[in-house]
Amino acid sequence: MNPDIEELARYPMESDDWIVTVAIGGVATLLAVFVVPIFVVTGYTVRAIRAGMEDASEPPVFDEWGSLLTEGLVAAVITFVYQLIPTVVFGVLVGGSILAFTTGSETAAGLGLFGLFGGLVLWWVLAIVFGYVGLAGVANYAREQSFGAGFDVTVIRTAVTSRDYAVAWLYVIALNVVVGVLAGALNVVPILGGIVGVFLGFYALIIAGWLLGDGFAAATDTHVESTVDESTSVA
Repeated sequence: MNPDIEELARYPMESDDWIVTVAIGGVATLLAVFVVPIFVVTGYTVRAIRAGMEDASEPPVFDEWGSLLTEGLVAAVITFVYQLIPTVVFGVLVGGSILAFTTGSETAAGLGLFGLFGGLVLWWVLAIVFGYVGLAGVANYAREQSFGAGFDVTVIRTAVTSRDYAVAWLYVIALNVVVGVLAGALNVVPILGGIVGVFLGFYALIIAGWLLGDGFAAATDTHVESTVDESTSVA
């Protein structure tokens, strides 16, 4: 996998409706506190991943809202399930540490402090690992459009142990770092900078979805047939 960085950076703008798409995605992200907009964003992410599998020249748009919300809900549930193990481990270790603190002895307090920091480190590592695997689960769901596909051990194992998927994931991490730096710079302007950073983040999400979809398809040697009418030509 060796994507053209310049083409990737322009990819979200290849659609005539790109401004509307980024605007809707950014607003939905800002309104995530109301829960439903979260499924709008995750539903679009599923479509963005699918676009990468199709090697689409244009990003998806916001339409067919019922389907979008359904796919977003399913993708969110898949992601939640994968993060259950890191969360449970974190809860057990932190709970044990707090219990040790309450005993009052210095030895127990020291062990509790060690357990607390150790729990945080272990949670961080597990969250990354299961996040890596969970994204493959979401990608397989995007391909198969079946909830069970999100937990297809054979396919997901093939993907996560593949160089193509790993490289795509690393590109996404690098993209997030760049966006984080830019968003941090924008925060020099209070409030407005943060808002602009959200829209920039959604722009990057479109690229990230394409990368993950392309990497997953290459890793599993699969392809999702495009739903776009092949007879339509662009002058």
